[in-house]
Amino acid sequence: MAESDWDTVTVLRKKGPTAAQAKSKQAVIAAQRRGEELETSKKWSAGQNKQHVITKNTAKLDRETEELHHDRVTLEVGKVIQQGRQARGLTQKDLATVSTERRCPAEASLNL
Repeated sequence: MAESDWDTVTVLRKKGPTAAQAKSKQAVIAAQRRGEELETSKKWSAGQNKQHVITKNTAKLDRETEELHHDRVTLEVGKVIQQGRQARGLTQKDLATVSTERRCPAEASLNL
């Protein structure tokens, strides 16, 4: 016990560098000086705000001149549907649930 030196410190564990410290410019230069092998890779579009990438299809869509819309039905069709619905005592919601039931198309057209 008399041989112990009170001025020396024994380190049992030493933490390695954190990820940020290992990637710092100083750490990279020090590793190059020691002759260690370094691996570098560039991330695709790193540091660029490319959330909205314009594709080739955008220009094609801009050149499109054809009008794509559905033809509108006349007001008389809406009135006939409304009168038929009221004659049966159905609300708009009831008509929607009845019309979406899985039935034979011929039977649906005869009953409604």
